[in-house]
Amino acid sequence: MDLITLAKDDPEFEGYLLGTFSETHRALPEETFHPQTARERITFRIVPVAEVDAPPWWRIYFMSMRPELIGLTLGPAMAAWLNQRERLAEWAMWPSWLALAGIFFLHTAVFLFNDVQDHVRGSDRANRRRGSQVIQRGWASAAAMKKWAVINFALAVAFGAPAFFISPVPVAVVCTVALFCLGLVSWNHFTRWGVSDLCLALLFGPLLTLGIAYSSFGHATWRDLAVGVAFGALTIWVFQYRQFENLFRARPELFRTFLAYQSFDRARLLCVTEGVLLLLLQVVVAVWLQIPGLYLLILPVVSVPLLFSLWRLYRSASPLSSNLVNSDRWALTAHASFAVWWIIVLGLAWV
Repeated sequence: MDLITLAKDDPEFEGYLLGTFSETHRALPEETFHPQTARERITFRIVPVAEVDAPPWWRIYFMSMRPELIGLTLGPAMAAWLNQRERLAEWAMWPSWLALAGIFFLHTAVFLFNDVQDHVRGSDRANRRRGSQVIQRGWASAAAMKKWAVINFALAVAFGAPAFFISPVPVAVVCTVALFCLGLVSWNHFTRWGVSDLCLALLFGPLLTLGIAYSSFGHATWRDLAVGVAFGALTIWVFQYRQFENLFRARPELFRTFLAYQSFDRARLLCVTEGVLLLLLQVVVAVWLQIPGLYLLILPVVSVPLLFSLWRLYRSASPLSSNLVNSDRWALTAHASFAVWWIIVLGLAWV
């Protein structure tokens, strides 16, 4: 077993971290010390590429695009499309379908780049349950994943381009704001004040639903914004809740979230409070959109995963509580439950 330990100021450090030091070998991070400091050093295990037990490329790609999170993107996108029943005659079919494909490629590009960033920052190296772990297993280098991210982003632009002919100015504004938000999240700025959280809520909420509306029908209404707000709030709560299992065992800089800079008790209270307000927000938006009362009666059943998640968090006395185990699964289940409900109630309005 060939091991090498490199400090951050070593000239070969970046090459080993990104995987560009050799075309025939991979550097697998074994131990990371003092991440995101001037004293950072990493112990790498050097193995030949031929000895890495990597699956086929399509499976690596599939794992890298984080399929368990695809509902965070396609859920609000589908709900936004179904929210346009009264404008079906104005539907621009091909730009709409191409925009949906573009969202898929953008989702993939974002999470590919996120894996690279978290690998470089050390969060995915310090916690092997985070991210896709494709880089850490040696299935692909960080440099290769960055290239994949660029290719997928280019595909997203190509598939989304026809939408500019449907509604050029609004689509351009939505895309510009989205790129600005992505930049703030990627650069990890202002996390202490919740700016990254706000950007994520906008990206997975109003910007997504408004973008679908403009791409498919040429204009948007307050209904599209309302659905976006409901999903954006739900998504940022999911991101925060998923991190609770490991949030307070690491440096706050390793997590791009406002909660990381709070004490455990304060963060728990904030997350529980947000969850209750989130549930009320779903009801308010549904009533404002004039969703039939019969569908509102189903909301208590739809809310079970969210309420159970809040109860588990409320009963957690410390970051080591067993109630926090599998927090990511419960959070994603809560999101899926509401996403399916929104898609069903908006879809049934077409019947």
